[in-house]
Order: sequence, then structure tokens, then C-alpha cells
Amino acid sequence: MGSFPALLVVVGSLALGANAQLPTINCVSRIPSGRVTGHCISIRECDYFMRILLSSNLSQSDRNLLRENQCGVRANDVQVCCPSTAGLGALNHPLLPTDCGKVRWQRSNGTDTRIREFPWLALIEYTRGNQEKIHACGGVLISDRYVLTAAHCVAQAATNNLQITAVRLGEWDTSTNPDCQYHQDSKVADCAPPYQDIAIEELLPHPQYNRTDRTQINDIALVRLASPARLNDFVQPICLPNKQLRADELEGLVTELAGWQARSTPRMRKSYVTISSIEECQRKYASQQLHIQASQLCGLTNSQECYGNAGGPLMLFKNEGYLLGGLVSFGPIPCPNPDWPDVYTRVASYIDWIHGSLKA
Repeated sequence: MGSFPALLVVVGSLALGANAQLPTINCVSRIPSGRVTGHCISIRECDYFMRILLSSNLSQSDRNLLRENQCGVRANDVQVCCPSTAGLGALNHPLLPTDCGKVRWQRSNGTDTRIREFPWLALIEYTRGNQEKIHACGGVLISDRYVLTAAHCVAQAATNNLQITAVRLGEWDTSTNPDCQYHQDSKVADCAPPYQDIAIEELLPHPQYNRTDRTQINDIALVRLASPARLNDFVQPICLPNKQLRADELEGLVTELAGWQARSTPRMRKSYVTISSIEECQRKYASQQLHIQASQLCGLTNSQECYGNAGGPLMLFKNEGYLLGGLVSFGPIPCPNPDWPDVYTRVASYIDWIHGSLKA
């Protein structure tokens, strides 16, 4: 699979629910995937720990987790350090689905993905002058008519004598079609329908994106599909985040990245990205004369290979579903590099532009 010199961009936003009270005490919440920032609030107001508390089969490890995260008692009301993810909220729009980000697979902590995993991931198809087709950049489905990707993926097409001609949805293994995964435990093959290659009706990069700006501000683009995607268990949209979440509230959050950049396999792979502080990232990239902005995110991956395609999604797991945190924009070459964070476009900063650009 071809690739451009990858710029990694992630956009992300999280927000408190409309009726939630603003917490006043910051803390560090211990959850199975690691430590994340949190707020000391009543357990009754924390969806994350209430689901555990009300579970029909509360385990000893669940009890230990609840005990470790207790941060006080107010008027006989137990306070817990509620992880910031518990306050994430998707923002509704009449042209965007409310049924989004659903998990229809068994989640795991490895780098291998299941055939039903991340059904919103997309691949951007480029056609050369000799009609050869390649897939390089990634994208993410946000409705049956729209995909988000990086603006540099659009801008670099013309400079490389390429034309963006289609978006591929429902892909998992790029070497087969249709894809099937054989499960050793059940002795049953799980097979997807053939992937969908859908033509492009309109490309809409952010109007303030400048491909010559090395910091790659506004590296985000909308792709309108010529016909609606056929939604099924293998093709589903992700939820957009609420625009009100501040970048500093994401610091320390463990997010997920997936794509087809791995050289070791044609299958989609995933990795985990811990969001680093914007100040630390600014200091790091200042040595390269790059000025990281508040509309960007930075994160360090735990993987030994690059998995996320440029323009692909940085994903936040919240309340049994996924929100779009960012888009892969740029990072160190070669990647991954444990000393240099990747940089993502923070999607929450562009919610108004996305909403204003959608059409029926």
C-alpha cells in the first residue's frame, strides 16, 4: 500500500453533560487501562463507576478499584475520582447520526484487531495518471455521506499527480475480499460483506489550511460521498465529540489509534496513545521551529510499528462507545519514536466548521 510522507494529526474533544455540575477538585483516576485525569465527585454522578457498582456480578477486583478511587465523603455521599472519560459527551446535529460509535466486538488490549473492530475506519483511494489506484491516507466515517480526513491528504494529491477518486469502507484485510476471520475457540469463521468503494462527490479541506505551514494548523478536511454508505456491522459512523472540552482535560488520557501502515501484516492494526501536555509538546517541537497550537493534540504511542494512516482517527472510548478525538497529522520520521510525540488535529476545535459544512 502506498503512503505519503506521513503527517499525524488528531482532533479531540470531550465535554461535561449539559446538566453536570462543574467539579472543583482534580485528581488521578486509576482504571484498568492505566491512570487518567479525573474529578472528585459523588459516585452517583459518575457513570463509569456507577456501572461497575450496579453490576450483577461485582468482582473483588471491581471492589478494589472502587476503594482505590474513593476520594472522600460528603454528607454520607461517597466521592470518587471519576475519570475524565466519564464526562465526554457527543454533540448532536440533525445531519449526523445519534446511533454511532457502537462496539460490536470484544475489546482487547493487544495490537491485533478483530474483523468487526472500528467499522468507521476508511481508506482514501488515489488514482495516478496511468489509472493505477493506490490507498495511502486514512479517514473516518461520521455519517453515511461524510468522511473526515487530513487536509494535507487532499493537498498532497495534486502535487503528486494524483486524484482522489473514492473512499473504501468495510475494509479489514487488504489482501482479501471479502474478509473472513476464523475463530479458534468457536471453530467458526466470521465473514464481512465485500468492502464498499464509494466515489467522491466533493472534497472540502478547511479554508484556512496552508500546506506550506510546517505546523500544519487546520489539517482537517471533509469528504462528501457520491452515494450513501450501506451501513451494517462492518460499516458504522463514529460519534463526534462535544466542542467544549479543553485540551488540558485530555492530558494523560489513553486513546486508541488504528490503520493499515504496519509492514508486518495486511490487516488493520491498533495501538494505544497517551495524550501528553500541550506545553511539553510545544517545548519539544519548538526546537524544530514548529509552534504547536491549542487546536492540536500530542500523544505518545506504545507500539513498535506505525499503524495509523495519515488522516485516520484517534479514538476515545467512553460509556461503551467511541468518540472521535483527533486526526493523524504529523510526527517523527521514522516512526514511532518514543522521544517524540505525534501531533494530531483536535477535532473539538472544528465542530462548528464541520456542522456548518454539512448538507443533506
